[in-house]
Parts: sequence; structure tokens; C-alpha cells
Amino acid sequence: MKKTSLRISLLVIALSVFSSISSFAQLPSYNDMDALFGFRATSGTGTAFCGVIDLGPVVNLNHNITFSLGNISSYMAATWGSDWYTRMDPTTLGTSIQWAVVATDATTNFTNNLWSTRNPAVRPVPWPTNGNQAIGSTNIDSTGSTYTGYVIAPGTNNAVVEGAQDANSWAFFQPGGAGGQGISFGTWNPSNEGNTNTMLAFDFIPQTPGGGQGTQIGFFSWASNGTLSFTVIPEPSTYRMMALGALGLLGAMILRRRRSARAYASKL
Repeated sequence: MKKTSLRISLLVIALSVFSSISSFAQLPSYNDMDALFGFRATSGTGTAFCGVIDLGPVVNLNHNITFSLGNISSYMAATWGSDWYTRMDPTTLGTSIQWAVVATDATTNFTNNLWSTRNPAVRPVPWPTNGNQAIGSTNIDSTGSTYTGYVIAPGTNNAVVEGAQDANSWAFFQPGGAGGQGISFGTWNPSNEGNTNTMLAFDFIPQTPGGGQGTQIGFFSWASNGTLSFTVIPEPSTYRMMALGALGLLGAMILRRRRSARAYASKL
């Protein structure tokens, strides 16, 4: 009886320890067509590391969003220094932390459609489309799959810290990395990244036979407290409705003024 009780007690302890370890070592998840928010340091503290956060399905970026990512400010300071937002790279003259957001449809509809940020000051028009976007799509998909092998950083919802030299890490596919061919994800030249204080445009880039130009769908901005926000650009049909609404309001105002003028004149 005592031996049985001892075995049960040991089993309970073992399960408790396993549960505790599991709770402290949670791994993130990634699904095809999820938007990945990534960053790296080009100089100073943390150059040996890069970070990735899954923002969820890219199709959800159809309205203004402020993302709930956890304590990103502390997460950034712990690896990239307390000056992570303002520190400048003396070589590039930009901030040492460079960031971007990407997504792809690699295995859902097998379209190789892409989504990516761009710095409007460097490239004022949306990224071009291509008849074969397999390189960019494959590289993003590899980044997402690799992301799931790292432990979620304490205090965050699903942020991880990767080795900048690790195969298929975020930095691996950025300029200077072994897998980016000198540009971002072997696709965007010179880079799809921007400074921490830069509002980045976000484009939808469908794989298009014969090529063409993508469509900007919004802007991403990253605040010094770590908050990431997305602002959607209304579709042309929305602008038309807004214009019609404005014309209707203007017409109503003119009609009211005419009626008021007539009423005043009739009293004279």
C-alpha cells in the first residue's frame, strides 16, 4: 500500500514538473498567410540576434488595428538595449534596428502571392509584381516554419529571439544574411525594411503573369513603447462613397441656405 502511494506521489510530482516546464517553454505557431513582423540590429547591442512576431492572418488587415503583443518594450530592451528605438547606425545613418512585415500564400491557395512593407522615402510606389514569385514565397514560408522552433520570450504573446546567423531566421533573409541574395527575401531591392520611427507602406503583391504593380493596402507604424499599429487605406469604392456623401451634404447645405433666403425675402 505504501509503495503504491509512493509511486502515485512520484507520478504526480513528475507530471507537475513536466507541466511547469511546458508552461515556461511555450512555442509559437505559424500558419500560411500569417503576417510576420521581424527586426534585426545592424550595429550596437544585439547584432547577434533578430526577432520575429506572428501578427495573425494577413487577411485581417482590412481595418485599423493596434496589436496586443505583450511587453514588447521590455523584450526589445533585454536583447537590443534600452536605446533600441533611437540608436543610430554610424554606417547607414539610419536606426540600428531595422524592421519589416511580410506574408505569403505558399500552401493555402498555392498562388505565391506576397505582402510586404516598403519605405516610401526609398520607394514611393508599390512593389512590382512578377510572373514567378516562388523565391520570396518560399523564403517567407521557411522563416515562418523556423519561427515555430523558438521559445516565446517572457512577457510577450508570441515574440521570439533568433540567432541572426541561424539558417532561415529573419536576418538570414535580409541584406547581409546568407539567404537573402543581398536583398530582402531574395525579392525586394534594396530592402523592405525601415527605421524604427518610419511609417512603412504595406503592399499586396499578387503573382501576375507578365508582371505589373502591387497595391498599397495600408501603413504600419512602430512606437517607442513597442506598440505596433496598422492603418488601412480605404478601397477606391470607399473613396467614391465618401465623395458622394460629401456632395450630398454640400447639396443639402445649399438647399437649406436657399430656403432660408427665400423665407427671409418673403418677410420683407
